[in-house]
Amino acid sequence: MSQTYPFSAFVGQDLMRMGLLLNAVNPRIGGMLIRGEKGTGKSTVVRALATILPEIDVVEACPFVCDPHGLDLMCPRCRKSAENGPLPVTRQQTRVLELPINATEDRVAGTMDLEHALTTGEKRFEPGILASANRGILYVDEVNLLDDHIVDILLDSAAMGVNTVEREGVSFTHPARFILVGTMNPEEGDLRPQLLDRFGLSVHVTGIHDLDSRDELLRRWEEFEANPRDFTSKWDKQENALKKRIVKARTLLPKVKADGSIIRAITDMAVRLGTDGHRADLVILKTAKTHAALEGRKEVCLDDVAIAAKLAVSHRMRRQPFDEIPDHSHAVDKVLENARKAEQDKKKLLSLEAPSNNKDETPLKNGCPKEKSLRPHPKGADAPGQVHDLGKTGALAEQSHRTRLPPAPRPEKGRFQKARSVDKRGRYTRASIISEGNDLALDATLRAAAPFARTRPAGPLAIPIRPWDWRRKTRTHKSGALFVFVVDASGSMGNHLMTQTKAAIMHLLAQAYRERSEAAMVAFKGRRAEILLPPTKSMNLAEKMLRTLPTGGTTPLSAGMALGFRVAQKALNRARVPWPRIVLVTDGRANIGMHNPGRLSGATPLPFHEEVFAVARNIRKEKQIRCLVLDTEEKHPGGLGMAREIATHMGARYVPMHGLQPHSILEAVLE
Repeated sequence: MSQTYPFSAFVGQDLMRMGLLLNAVNPRIGGMLIRGEKGTGKSTVVRALATILPEIDVVEACPFVCDPHGLDLMCPRCRKSAENGPLPVTRQQTRVLELPINATEDRVAGTMDLEHALTTGEKRFEPGILASANRGILYVDEVNLLDDHIVDILLDSAAMGVNTVEREGVSFTHPARFILVGTMNPEEGDLRPQLLDRFGLSVHVTGIHDLDSRDELLRRWEEFEANPRDFTSKWDKQENALKKRIVKARTLLPKVKADGSIIRAITDMAVRLGTDGHRADLVILKTAKTHAALEGRKEVCLDDVAIAAKLAVSHRMRRQPFDEIPDHSHAVDKVLENARKAEQDKKKLLSLEAPSNNKDETPLKNGCPKEKSLRPHPKGADAPGQVHDLGKTGALAEQSHRTRLPPAPRPEKGRFQKARSVDKRGRYTRASIISEGNDLALDATLRAAAPFARTRPAGPLAIPIRPWDWRRKTRTHKSGALFVFVVDASGSMGNHLMTQTKAAIMHLLAQAYRERSEAAMVAFKGRRAEILLPPTKSMNLAEKMLRTLPTGGTTPLSAGMALGFRVAQKALNRARVPWPRIVLVTDGRANIGMHNPGRLSGATPLPFHEEVFAVARNIRKEKQIRCLVLDTEEKHPGGLGMAREIATHMGARYVPMHGLQPHSILEAVLE
């Protein structure tokens, strides 16, 4: 059995480790989301958490890890057995279960036991991952890449403490109290705000920049790899101390109280920081009480609130889809300064009204400590990514980051595209008679065979089944589109047009973000076109690429269109998205071709445009690719109107950008 790196041996990342400890003491906090760079120890520290959790009593041989000391914490089978006498009890270490990224809904929540149903004709529930995770830790790596409905199931179960399954004629409820810990790299796409809010705590981690701490990290890891057993034994004392501390905190937690001044400090901070909803207030209060219990105190103080807020606020602060995660640590401290000052003034007033005869006053045993050992990261460690200088396109930065853009229209219900799933991912919507696949719809199969059960010869199955009875599940899943932005970055665009173009594309990116779509970006200028951004769900990356896009040079329009078409075709062939969309942003003027790049603007443009029209007609032949042309040409009597003609050859929707605001362009695109 491989050794796990000790939790106490970790260097740095104090806020992340504190958040995990608080969840270990009080799972009702709601789990934790760890966002940050790759290689910062996110997965390792989660696996190490299990080693410091106390052993638990469980009902022997129960697949749901039931608690034998409470009927409300038992599955139906254990609850029924408990009525006839004491249950057999055993002890086991708290487990860490990892959820595979390709896990299906049946595997997560549980489903019908096929073998039992076919051999006996009786329905029986087959437990899923949530059953095994009860009273343990459920670890989801790359949680942002999971299907949204799977994340919904996890968060609902974590919040309610139970998992209810109703499908295929089976209705079953079992306990599912677990600590949900998710890790993710924001560069690969973010979670929807509604799902972010469901995680109790969140922390953003970065690599350690202090050289001494970094040296110590390397020395410890080298020692661990050389002899894991000896290294782990070296930290046994610290690990046992943490384990005892968690047990003591769990016992003390129900006795922890928060007075009125603490409640007012929490609500005042939530309002001042602009958090969404009321969940932030509730989580901060729970976390502050838990932190006080972990410190061995029965009274919550402002330092507890400060630690709780730094863990519970960041993912709930209002921000635009592409805004960086704010560094809120200093904001929390600043908001709490007033509360601390008011508390000090109150104490001074009370001391003047009731002076003490004792000159050498000592603090109360359970008083609030002056300062915690937990410090915020050094300046710059968790700072948001720097905004690149836009140079001549600075108006875009002013519009999109310093002020709020006009609200884009909300997507209508059903804006997601329902794609038929080729694997077992997605929701089971209906059963059909198909030969391919192995996703058996047992309920539909049994219904098809049941009318003939008495007339068919008996066999090993309770209900004889013939090949023509087989039914298979048809699943669908919500799938966003792939927006392939093909952007003219040549000199003909000009600064004003490029600024307007970037603002419009940013609104389209925001819409794609809400629909969980992907975006790719192709830019063409000079003598060639290039892929600035391959298909990704990280709209933050797409926005950064757009903001740093330089302009100038000739216009190889046909090359850009051809490259964008290849990107869409490649995604279509891999069945990544059902309907790729090409968004061509151009004024329609081409002065350089793919096959004759030596001819510049001095030559007649007709051959170049013939080449452009040929590429457009080739794109039109692919019926599964939808197209949109955003015309950036200034409207005047001498305009050529080439973009409209390209849209006609392309079979694309045509939208002129002149005189339209970004949100108006978005409305036209969504019609």
